[in-house]
Amino acid sequence: MKDQQPQADAENGLMASLIKSVEIPEDQQPVIRAKQLETVGRLTPTIALANLVNASVVVMSFWNTPGNRLIGIWCSTFVIATAIMVIGHLRSKARKGQEDTDRYSVEGTQAGIERYARFASFLGLLWGILPLLIMPFTDPTSQLAVSVIIAGIMFGGVLLVGRIPEAAVSFLLPTTIGYIVGLQLGQDPRNGFLSVLAVFYAAVLWTSTRWSYRQFVEQHLSALAVQQQAQLIGLLLRDFEESTSDWLWQTNEFAEIIEIPMPTLGDTTKFDAMAPGQDLHALFKKSDAQRVLQKSLERRQGFRDLMLEVEGEEGGWWSLTGKPIFDSNNKFIGFRGVASDITQSKAIEDRIAYMAHYDPLTGLPNRACLHERLEKAALRPIENGRMRALLWLDLDNFKWVNDTMGHPAGDELLCQVAKRLNSAAQDADVVARLGGDEFAVLLEVEDQDALEDLVRSMSESLNAPYEIWGSIVHCGASIGVRPVEQHNMDIQTLLKHADLALYQAKESGKRTWCVFSSELADRAEARRSVEMDLHRAVENSELQLYFQPQVSTKTGEIVGCETLIRWNHPTRGLIGPGSFIQHAEDSGIITRLGNWALREALSQARRLPKHMHIAVNISPLQIHSASLVSTIINALATNGIDPGRLELEITESVLMTDTEFTLDRLNQLKQIGLKISLDDFGTGFSSLSYLRRFPFDRLKIDKSFVEDIDHDEDSRAITKATLTLAKALNMKCTAEGVETECQKQFLTDIGCDELQGYLISRPQPLEKLKHLINLAPEPESMPQNEATIVGEDYFTASKEGSDNPVRLEKKAAV
Repeated sequence: MKDQQPQADAENGLMASLIKSVEIPEDQQPVIRAKQLETVGRLTPTIALANLVNASVVVMSFWNTPGNRLIGIWCSTFVIATAIMVIGHLRSKARKGQEDTDRYSVEGTQAGIERYARFASFLGLLWGILPLLIMPFTDPTSQLAVSVIIAGIMFGGVLLVGRIPEAAVSFLLPTTIGYIVGLQLGQDPRNGFLSVLAVFYAAVLWTSTRWSYRQFVEQHLSALAVQQQAQLIGLLLRDFEESTSDWLWQTNEFAEIIEIPMPTLGDTTKFDAMAPGQDLHALFKKSDAQRVLQKSLERRQGFRDLMLEVEGEEGGWWSLTGKPIFDSNNKFIGFRGVASDITQSKAIEDRIAYMAHYDPLTGLPNRACLHERLEKAALRPIENGRMRALLWLDLDNFKWVNDTMGHPAGDELLCQVAKRLNSAAQDADVVARLGGDEFAVLLEVEDQDALEDLVRSMSESLNAPYEIWGSIVHCGASIGVRPVEQHNMDIQTLLKHADLALYQAKESGKRTWCVFSSELADRAEARRSVEMDLHRAVENSELQLYFQPQVSTKTGEIVGCETLIRWNHPTRGLIGPGSFIQHAEDSGIITRLGNWALREALSQARRLPKHMHIAVNISPLQIHSASLVSTIINALATNGIDPGRLELEITESVLMTDTEFTLDRLNQLKQIGLKISLDDFGTGFSSLSYLRRFPFDRLKIDKSFVEDIDHDEDSRAITKATLTLAKALNMKCTAEGVETECQKQFLTDIGCDELQGYLISRPQPLEKLKHLINLAPEPESMPQNEATIVGEDYFTASKEGSDNPVRLEKKAAV
């Protein structure tokens, strides 16, 4: 439907353009009307001949009918009307000279259009009368012949006078009405269909006339626009020729000016510097181009388009072209050439170059300029004992300033940062703004200590409060420092290392600085290697799911398992999630890992007893994934798992960004029937506010509190408080990291629902938990249940042990 909407809009726009009147500029209306009259006037003989031929056919075909006398009168009238039309046309041609004088007058053209419309209306009336004279007195065959003649007349008449829509409508309307009335008098039951067809045929002819007229007008206006554009270009070219600043110059054999044919147009005062007797090369300031000019004059070589800056108060820039000249005896007699004043174009060129290399807001060099300076510095050796370094800076609170105070305040902050950088690094080779809130500084100092002192001073200066329009703003900066050991270092490597140092500074808490070390590069390379291996791990089925049982404190039975992912690396062996999950988050592959874990967990859940739930951890990126809900629903349906057995564990970090969307997504998952638990409770920042806004099914006490229960009164108090809070909010509570009998006994005594930890079991592949869990045999094939969309709002999936479908609600965000 969406694809059809633009087409429908286009068709509606076309019909509207055909119905509404064509807008013609007032000054062009007489011209267009004159062209209309001229076009139709040339067709007048053809119109007369066509009418006479058709009238003759009618008389010959229907003379023997009862209405022959009326047909005779009709034909005589037609002949007289046609003769009047031809005579009028001949007189118009005879008065052509007189018509040319007022040919484009408003009154003359309008009167001509109205005259044609009236005459066309009279002809249409005559043709409209014809069916009334024949249809009632003839058989169906003769009536059909009349229909053919009238249809041809309608088409031919509209076609011949179509350039004047008023005349075409005036002819078409009475002809159509007379034909329809005649059909009704003909007593043939099929005439009703012919009447409808006649109306449709007339509408098509009218629409075609409007379209043809619109094309005629647009063609005329387009030709007029092209003509006006050509005239404008001609005027500009003439203006350029009149204001050109080129002139000729000539020297003697000693490169002294001997004659200056002054230009005949324009201001001649600016050429006064080129006075006879002056040395040509002495007219210009020292530069590479001036030295080329001097060498060319000495060697008697031609030169072309040298851009030279003129000496003196007036200054300016000239473009000089010249060649040596010789007499008939091949003796050198000097130089002759052309000079052009390019001061204005040089200013524009300089402005463009400045804009390409400098930031317009702060006036600092931009990224392109920094790269050029780095390339030049890479070719320059570092003096013995001195030290060169590249500083990469990023503001830590800039987005907050933009969001709360507006972009103008952000621009003012950037300008103040630029001033502080210039003040703190006055001897820097370059201080550049790279874009956004990123800056860079390239400098040389005496030694390592001087570098550290300068960076420390710069950091203190940038971290000091800023005053913006009466408001105090705290916006510190993180700095990455990359010392340059040699002068020929690869630029891309240098930039990458500086960025790694900046990243480490931000990781260290921001508003600080960090010096690059080889360890940072090794860690970055290791991170890149892990990310590449992770992509292969998913493809090569190197991931494995471990299960850690959860035991009920009331019954002592295992009531669930938490799934934990492991990576069976082909060379490094079994790797825990702590070594690769963060890399997966950074690279975005965590969504693929999470979806795989969901599908694998629900696949293996088929072997667990029906009363056991299975918990799967969900990452922040996975919560925002568009495929999360469909992945869960398909996995539940494919494996025939009751949605109530699946428990998704999230940490408070999931709720820290885009809270409203996250809460909507969690509510959507709960409506499917899943359980949601809050993992690592108490280690975040806003747990209580989230508990108020979202009804979690379970709280999990972090193992950092559980492990200190044996000897720390505070940990016992926090654990009790968490359990009390969970009971008050009607949530279950699970304690993680239980490793001792003392911990187990304390948690059981205070009423904790479930325990999880090494005391019960370490995480193991499901097959190795047979001694604790009564596992069903591994099925030979997957169940053939599939999620099915029901209506617009619900999924169904087969429920375990039942033939009845499970109703799973599907929200718009799926």
